[in-house]
Amino acid sequence: MAFLYKDYVKKEEIQIQADLSKNLRYLLEVPLINNSNKSVLVIMKNPSLADQYESDRTINNVLKFCHSNQYSKVYIMNLYSYYSTDSNGIANLIKNGQETLAVGRENDGILQQTTEKVNDVIVAWGGNTFGCTDKYKQRIKQVTRIIDGKTPHYVEDISKCRWYPKHAQVWSVNQDIEMYSWRPPF
Repeated sequence: MAFLYKDYVKKEEIQIQADLSKNLRYLLEVPLINNSNKSVLVIMKNPSLADQYESDRTINNVLKFCHSNQYSKVYIMNLYSYYSTDSNGIANLIKNGQETLAVGRENDGILQQTTEKVNDVIVAWGGNTFGCTDKYKQRIKQVTRIIDGKTPHYVEDISKCRWYPKHAQVWSVNQDIEMYSWRPPF
């Protein structure tokens, strides 16, 4: 199910970096109507449906949180850039030796460039829902190295093992929630 972008989104200025022939979305850049110059990079697990024309529930949650926290630009990226509403699509690629396709060849370079131009980074990839635990933790380590130099934050909650910040899809955006500093457990 697709959703519309909310009124505080500058819809005509949304940009996307993708390789749709390979079903990949690397970056979704969403400007918000706010009187600030703050920007944030939110890193989740994998893209679901959103593009420059239609949003989805998770993206709307992220944008609502970011708007209420006075960000004027939101960059959304993922551990894996392969479009898959069900994370089993990512698991199947990994299990079939296609992790490079799941991540996307340009993902890490775009992530590095984006990290350098934002004020804040929020990690929001959630738990390991597709069973490739070692590969998932390895990917988290890779991304953590790329964003080194920024203090990553998480919203609302983190797993007891500290690997998994709460996924943005389940942020309780109707309540006052805060960002906390996150450090990986390795």
